[in-house]
Amino acid sequence: MSLATIRIFCDVAQEGNFSRGAERNGITQSAASQRIRSLEEELGVELIDRSTRPCGLTPWGKVYYEGCREILERYERLEREVAGAGSPLRGRIDIASIYSADVPHLNEVRSGFKEEHPQVSIQIHYLQPQAVHDWIQEGKAHVGILSYPDRWSDLAAIPLRDERMVAVFRVGHRLSSRSRIGPTDLEGERLIGFDQGLRISREIRSYLRKHGAQPTIESSFDNIDSIKSAVAETDGVGILPQRTVRVEVARGLLQTAELRPTLMRPLALVHRRDRTLSPLVDTLVQYLREHDSPTPVRTNGAPVSGRQL
Repeated sequence: MSLATIRIFCDVAQEGNFSRGAERNGITQSAASQRIRSLEEELGVELIDRSTRPCGLTPWGKVYYEGCREILERYERLEREVAGAGSPLRGRIDIASIYSADVPHLNEVRSGFKEEHPQVSIQIHYLQPQAVHDWIQEGKAHVGILSYPDRWSDLAAIPLRDERMVAVFRVGHRLSSRSRIGPTDLEGERLIGFDQGLRISREIRSYLRKHGAQPTIESSFDNIDSIKSAVAETDGVGILPQRTVRVEVARGLLQTAELRPTLMRPLALVHRRDRTLSPLVDTLVQYLREHDSPTPVRTNGAPVSGRQL
């Protein structure tokens, strides 16, 4: 068994696909399949369940995958220690993120990190909150981005930022002249929000009730882009993180008003509690925290020239 074979197995297991796992290692699907088949013969157990699509791991495959991931992370730390901190970072990082974590900014961060570390590939997977949690717990992603971090028994949270929530409505809405509004000002409005099963929906409803408003959600969605589209095309009002609507506001598609009292949404980076971050992932985590300010947007919706992360 070689380190290269371990990498191929882990990539196929993570991707759930022989072709994509092989591509990540610069080999053909046939070569990847042969390497893993030889590994299974050597171990005397089946690791990959080929009867499912995407392919999954057998019970022994899951045990072997956990061990192999740990071996690769330990090797990476050892390699960095021996080669010195000045050696270039290389490898792939998978991030599992909720949809409302500011997609344009994450794309900027990925590009900026790639400029500094050309041999690193970053893949961002946008998922529902529970799926983000599951991906991290199952080892499908190295780090996740979640809101309202809880005291999870299996995940550790690193604070990223607290986001200001604002009321969002179309240009010309009756609230357009208001720079600040309170929860009771939303009485009778057609509220457009998140699905009730999402934590952010429960937090918004709790905030409104706490401050004397009885929210009536006319329609709800499971992603932030659908909410923004519905608000822009109707007389509805949404409550969203301010930074996630900055482009639409700059383009004149939406307007916002501050909420008084203030409502904040905490956002955190999460990882497996029982697994130390590898040097590569730790470097990205620090980069994310240090470059948390998005690029300013011109009034036409285009980003200001020059990187201002």
